[in-house]
Amino acid sequence: MADQGQASTAQPRVAIFCAWSDETRTRIGESIPPAATPILKKLGLFHLIGNTQDHLVCPGSISLWNSEEAGHNDFFLDPVGLGYHLDRAKFDRLLLCETETRGAKVHKNWRLIRLAEKAAGYALTFSVDGVGQKTIFADYVIDASGKSAAFARRLNVARNTLDELLFLCYSFVLGPEDSMQPQSHIEAVTEGWWYAAALPGKRAIVTFCTDKESMKTGSYQKAEQWLALLHASKAISRAVPLKTIAQTITSEAIITEGAPSSILSAVIGERWLAVGDAASCYDPISAAGITKALMQGETAGTAVAALMTQGTDRELKDYQTGIFNDFTAFARMRAMHYGDEKRFKDAPFWRRRLGL
Repeated sequence: MADQGQASTAQPRVAIFCAWSDETRTRIGESIPPAATPILKKLGLFHLIGNTQDHLVCPGSISLWNSEEAGHNDFFLDPVGLGYHLDRAKFDRLLLCETETRGAKVHKNWRLIRLAEKAAGYALTFSVDGVGQKTIFADYVIDASGKSAAFARRLNVARNTLDELLFLCYSFVLGPEDSMQPQSHIEAVTEGWWYAAALPGKRAIVTFCTDKESMKTGSYQKAEQWLALLHASKAISRAVPLKTIAQTITSEAIITEGAPSSILSAVIGERWLAVGDAASCYDPISAAGITKALMQGETAGTAVAALMTQGTDRELKDYQTGIFNDFTAFARMRAMHYGDEKRFKDAPFWRRRLGL
């Protein structure tokens, strides 16, 4: 969220309020495709991923989808650039440092608890470090709080949900003898689909994607059931170090996180704007989350700057139209992608993805 000065002739004051600190935040989502490269370069941020000591180059993906033979998507053939498996915590931390370098003031462990609309903006009350409260005035707010849409939700802006999946993620340290290919690995199975990837720092992540209805019949959040499904997979079970996972996994270590496909009924309003997952969430099968947030952020910033310096809201209206159009295109691609998997077309999980 950003607090920006009113005077169009003055340099806006930008404040970022984070509900988390570097020490307490766990983020799911660590891969970016080549499409992220141009926007990072445009924003002068490519150096944040260019250091391969911090991040791993991802040469593409290997998938078992509507076929018993593995398909390959090679990023090396993409003229735009490479993909990366990020050290997400470090990437996020460096992004915040970059905003401070460019003049923003970052407040960590400030969680929005209520707001009040004022004539020229909003009074925002935060819980600070979980012990105190502080109220600040913002004459323009950018809601970048992720799928919770913490600001827009308090304005009662409706969120329209197309679908909602659940991710059951296990992140672990690779053993001394363990190795994994640098590609992302994806496999469709009867109950959902799997994703696995090597991460920086000799770590890896394995994720099972399903939905709430499937969870009612299978306790996949429990280590034994999750591990049994992993063993039953054809490609993922060969791509990951099963022995290390079996020796280290616990039910408590499996992170369960919702993954909705949804969009706000409005992403701009009176002196506010939503961006990234706060505005629209995409099914993780699109692998577009980080890229989408960066692109929307750049467009949103330009639109707000035009409003403050020129008094025109045309760019803001174009921004909202673009968010809606992009979500429509995503919904079509999502339906096509899930419809492509014919092997399990009669399974409940796959029928639900197509609204059957």
